[in-house]
Amino acid sequence: MTQSRGRVSRYSTDSHAIIAPRNASPPRHAAEDWSAATNRTVASEIRAWRKRRSLSAQQLADRCARLGHPIPRNIIANIETGRRGGITVTEAIVLAMALNVPPVLLIYPLGKRPNTFTAPEHDTDTWSAISWFAGQHRPARKMLGTDEEADIAEAIREWEHARDVFDAYERHEALVRRYRYTRDQTITELKRLAEPSLHDQNEESKRALQAGTDLFARDLARAVDTLRQHRNIMVHMGYVLPNLPSDIDLS
Repeated sequence: MTQSRGRVSRYSTDSHAIIAPRNASPPRHAAEDWSAATNRTVASEIRAWRKRRSLSAQQLADRCARLGHPIPRNIIANIETGRRGGITVTEAIVLAMALNVPPVLLIYPLGKRPNTFTAPEHDTDTWSAISWFAGQHRPARKMLGTDEEADIAEAIREWEHARDVFDAYERHEALVRRYRYTRDQTITELKRLAEPSLHDQNEESKRALQAGTDLFARDLARAVDTLRQHRNIMVHMGYVLPNLPSDIDLS
């Protein structure tokens, strides 16, 4: 234990230790069992999806090589059989790409298990685990970095603040969709307004069509402004701006 400003620190200074209050750490065997079980789940899912894709281990290895991160056939075989104790994050990502599977399904096999352990001493239904992993579902109390009652609310606020970035990017996608829809509707109305048959309509019909076109045009201007403003907010928040689709130009 280390001294900090005259008091004993509750945190380990070992760089390889889990940085957590000592009294919140699960028994060592629990953490080891959970780690081993998680590795077995990933290995089992890799094998299951490989079989489902009718791929040999060599074919899967060839796919990984084409993706730029070779994983030899014997390594894949050792992962699947458990002879290799674990799998790296990069291997899991590349194998998921090669199998055409969302990576999270290798960790939490949705549809195959009703519950899964997200921490050594906490299990939850598999869908909630995936939602938490994707930043859509709050963590349970045992999944927070503290077990002190006074710190729980602050821990939740920290998690919510960390996931704000999801909201920013999700809103950006929604605003891009809104812009495209409004733009396409405006173009449709402008084409109708330019049709030769319009000359055969009475003045009231022409005015109604013009009014509809003007409304869409105003909506389009608002959609552009809202999208531009949101991108400015993202810059202010320090986020890297997502690329706009090639058919959208805000300049």
